[in-house]
Amino acid sequence: MNADLPTRFDAGLRARSRSSIGWTVTRFLSDQIFSFVVFVILARLLAQADIGAFAVMAVTAEAFRIIATAGLVQTIARKKEITRAFLDTIYRSQQAFSFVSAILIMALAQPIAGWMDAPDIALPLAVMSLTLPISSFGATHMALRLREFGHRTTALRSVAGGLIGGTAAVVAAFAGLGLWSLVIQRLVTEIVGLVLSRASYDWKPGWQFDWAILRGNLMLNASLIYVQLAFLATVRVQEMAIGAGIGLAAVGIYRTAWRTVELIGRGAIQPFTQVAVQTLARVKDDPAELRRAYRWMISRASALSFPALVGFGALAPIAIPTVFGAKWAEAGELAQIFAFMALPFTLNFFASPSLSVLGAARSLISLSTTQLVLGVALTLAALPFGLFAVAVSYVGRAYLTLPMQIWLLRRASGIRPIDSLRAVGPPLVASSLMGVALAIAMRLLGDHFAGWQALLLLIAIGALFYGAALLAISGTWRNRLLSLSRQLRKSPI
Repeated sequence: MNADLPTRFDAGLRARSRSSIGWTVTRFLSDQIFSFVVFVILARLLAQADIGAFAVMAVTAEAFRIIATAGLVQTIARKKEITRAFLDTIYRSQQAFSFVSAILIMALAQPIAGWMDAPDIALPLAVMSLTLPISSFGATHMALRLREFGHRTTALRSVAGGLIGGTAAVVAAFAGLGLWSLVIQRLVTEIVGLVLSRASYDWKPGWQFDWAILRGNLMLNASLIYVQLAFLATVRVQEMAIGAGIGLAAVGIYRTAWRTVELIGRGAIQPFTQVAVQTLARVKDDPAELRRAYRWMISRASALSFPALVGFGALAPIAIPTVFGAKWAEAGELAQIFAFMALPFTLNFFASPSLSVLGAARSLISLSTTQLVLGVALTLAALPFGLFAVAVSYVGRAYLTLPMQIWLLRRASGIRPIDSLRAVGPPLVASSLMGVALAIAMRLLGDHFAGWQALLLLIAIGALFYGAALLAISGTWRNRLLSLSRQLRKSPI
């Protein structure tokens, strides 16, 4: 099971990365679009408290998922040579951890429901814990497939899971099952993912379990587990605090605003970061090539994420009530605040996997701990002042910790702040200009247009303005466009 590991970000590795990014983009576009459609339908059918209750349940499930996986599956991508004993140990260990985690969630379901003053979420939370052991039966197979840049398989798996799971949720919601429709969606999606994951890679698990391998990987991954839990808490502690301090309906409003921003941001960024782990791992011993690969990926990700997040932020007061319904108008105003996350959101998505690939465990621990402590402190300070104050505190925390993140990345990799700024600078400037243009256009249109008519017109204006601005200020992007047009002309019809 030796892997062919190129040591440079050369034409071959660039081509494999580009192909994987293409399939990952396909996956995320279809996945995010369908997830968004399902989310819109459910938001219209369900109560704000149902959305808020599921957000609280999801935090609990995700925390235990991190513990259950124990970072074991991620070691498959980093391992230069894998053996059958190694794979069997990873597979059986994750299964055991997943079953134990599910049992713990079932035991804690009632206390968590009591803390949130929401007794109705105890049983759904206990049932949703079954997703952990279900997913453990296919995670190793999918990791082996991704190790070979098999992102096409991931795309097909995600599309099928989203389609079937989302359809089941919508049917359940129309049947009046409320919160249970979201639980059904998660269970069905995991089952479909399991079936396709097992079919994606021809490997049959055995029983060559080795305690030494497990101990070694657990020690190696201890920092990764902590970092993942800290990052999760940093992002989701606001929802738990709002649920305990204000109520589940307020969590629903907050979650709808953030979830929409997150869907847009992840859809634009995560296709690149998922491939980045595989690509950067192959050039991590060559600082010059590492910087080159990093700039190549982050420049393209920011060209999509910045206009998507800034544009949505400008249009959120119109977009969210139009799409989700008038009852979510407050979420539209809240989403404007989250749109200011475009810069730290994008850079953070690349910094963490880059530091992980470089083995900078201490840097990751320092960064995640700082983000968590500052995030909790600012959230608790802002909570008495309401939802908008909590949202502002979250954005403020991201910018306060951004310099530390950039400095740690430079120390671990040699990637200078100027490298990141040069890569993301043109999209950032063009997106900012687009945001101003959209604000002016919205003011000029006033009440003459409303609903979908105004939204689609403003989206078109923003897209055209951004494209023109990016090409006007960046020779690099003009050259990329010319190169692409030449390739298209040479391609056979």
